[in-house]
Amino acid sequence: MHSAYIRITVKKDAVLTVRLPATTRRRLEALARQEGRSMSAQAERLIEQGMSTGAPARGHVRTARSLAGVLSGGRVPTVADFREVRALISASLLRRTRLHDDRRR
Repeated sequence: MHSAYIRITVKKDAVLTVRLPATTRRRLEALARQEGRSMSAQAERLIEQGMSTGAPARGHVRTARSLAGVLSGGRVPTVADFREVRALISASLLRRTRLHDDRRR
């Protein structure tokens, strides 16, 4: 039986320099040795694999979490509290506006 192999060569023309912790580099080297790849080929494979799955890296993901219960037991602002804050903000903005107008004159 005759089998034919087709080799497709992709020109690699981009260079990427990455700083890694020594432990990460050792893990990358060990994995590359284990799989019979160069470090460059192993890094490329891992990057492509990570981008193709669409899955973000483990441990570095900020996920949205529910706010339910986060403020439980806390003081709930009253309408009077909101009015007081609104009055303080309005007064502050009014002072700034007057200062700005006085400087223009």
